[in-house]
Amino acid sequence: MKKSICYKVMFYQKMLQSIIYLFSKRDVMDNIKALSLSMLKEKGLRDFCVIDIRSKLAFASAHLKDSVHLPTLKDILLFLPPPPRQLTSHRAKSLALKPILIVCFSATAAKNLALKLSKNTDFWHLYPHKDIFYLQCGIMEAFDNGFEAITADIVDSIHSSAPVDNLITTTIENIKHRFLTTKRVWVVAFSGGKDSTCLLQLVYEMLASLPKHQQRQTYAIASNTLVEAPHIDAFLHNVVDSINTHARENHIPFEILQVKPSFKDDFWVNLIGKGYPSPTRTFRWCTDRLKITPAKAEVAKITHRYGSALLILGTRKAESSHRKKSIQKRILNEDGYSQHHDFPDTLTFAPIAEWSTDEVWAYLTTHKPLCEKDHSELFSLYAKAGGDECQFITDLSQSSCGGSRFGCWVCTVVNEDKSLQGFIESGEKHLKPLNDFRNYIKRLREDANARADYKRDGRAVYKVGGLGPFLSHKRKEILQRLLETERVFMQNGGKQLISDEQILAIQKEWDRDFDFNKSAIILAKEVGRMKDIDLEQGKLLHKEILEHIVSENESKCNGIDTTQIENLISSCIDIYNNSSLKGRNSAGVQIKKEIDKLLDDKTSKQEG
Repeated sequence: MKKSICYKVMFYQKMLQSIIYLFSKRDVMDNIKALSLSMLKEKGLRDFCVIDIRSKLAFASAHLKDSVHLPTLKDILLFLPPPPRQLTSHRAKSLALKPILIVCFSATAAKNLALKLSKNTDFWHLYPHKDIFYLQCGIMEAFDNGFEAITADIVDSIHSSAPVDNLITTTIENIKHRFLTTKRVWVVAFSGGKDSTCLLQLVYEMLASLPKHQQRQTYAIASNTLVEAPHIDAFLHNVVDSINTHARENHIPFEILQVKPSFKDDFWVNLIGKGYPSPTRTFRWCTDRLKITPAKAEVAKITHRYGSALLILGTRKAESSHRKKSIQKRILNEDGYSQHHDFPDTLTFAPIAEWSTDEVWAYLTTHKPLCEKDHSELFSLYAKAGGDECQFITDLSQSSCGGSRFGCWVCTVVNEDKSLQGFIESGEKHLKPLNDFRNYIKRLREDANARADYKRDGRAVYKVGGLGPFLSHKRKEILQRLLETERVFMQNGGKQLISDEQILAIQKEWDRDFDFNKSAIILAKEVGRMKDIDLEQGKLLHKEILEHIVSENESKCNGIDTTQIENLISSCIDIYNNSSLKGRNSAGVQIKKEIDKLLDDKTSKQEG
């Protein structure tokens, strides 16, 4: 009896705790306020205790005037004075008693710390205000919008940037020495992220600083998958154009080459044309086709022309444990270079492998590039999105870039694209249709009824396991959905998501697999695309040939006309491509029924 009462008490206690938690969670969210740049300009920095939660190094490089560096919850609690609020410093007292405004490289990071603060009971005993504010954008955007940036030369000595300056100088000298002592052509791997941008700037400015007789042709390679997030695609094109223009105008032997997949490797051609399921972690077919193969082909061209190449990578040990292991396991030669096992006659070199993330940001913050294009747009992209950074992929052993800031908008390797969602939450509402489409093809991939019961090589799935390609009517559905997404996206200022050439390549695959009616082109015409394309061009089933076959075999055809045979062929192809294991008869049985139905119908008419 006593045990029963005890259990009931414990049950009610837990229930009460849960209720309290839910209510406190609701209140927590009510106390967290986002502050836009325009509101901050209106109110002014002086109305807030501005807390910068970035690293010491990043704060030292550049921070908002009168802000304080408090990177953790513990630091903030120590900064806030306990009652009766006796402070030794008048400045500290004036700051601590103001409403808190948290700033960081990312609005997401600032918001997360604000949430931690709001859940801390000690904080509310020390904090005299009702609301906690966080900056709705990254701190770099604040600098770009006229807020004064205080740099390292006038901050406390503990924030000295000397170690960073020494690191930069050492790295530049190392890069210069290796450039002058090797005859291999240099090829910089550029993805557009902070690491590869830092590397590109270091190499380019090293080359520009050399006397003309010591300069030689140097390249960078940027992968264009043709499904890059539209805002990232525009950003990368601007960077490439700016640097290439600066190099031409200043006679610097440097060029960024953009590589893209062939039509046979194209994402849409494989997904919609061939019916490949959208990529997963175990079936990441996109990486090799969209990134590795085009990059390998371009490096092969360069090595064929120059004899050998040195691939310069922006990988860092501090970026992740996986990348650290990847760097460590490479075999180094006596010069400190690694052999690339997939790229013949190519060595690799990672100049910033030992740099920390803070050191990368410190360099980009304090070193404006030679070309007209500064880093403000890069800072903005990092401020608006969560997610990782997509590295320049050179082999399949490298980790996936799914859900990254600089990745493909159609990526289904991850469960949800936090980066794209972050951009949408930051005001880029026009990207929502793209995220909806991405979620749609991920869901469709898991639907067994949308997949065939055979592989593309003809093997039955019950023998080999898994699911087959998308059925023909599902491929049509995906294209129709994509074209509708594109229409909505373009209405809001976006660009085309799929080109006419890609649609024609899809049609070729459909012609081979199941389609006699130019369905892809018809779908495109329905949304105002491909108006000048002739539907009869390249038709596989020629009426004249069919009529000739029927006339030659009149007795066998038993009075059946060409239209009926044409319809029967199309029907049989649809049955074959749309057959599934889920409660349906086999394709062969269904096709036999269609043939029997046609013959039976003709026989009954003759008898009548």
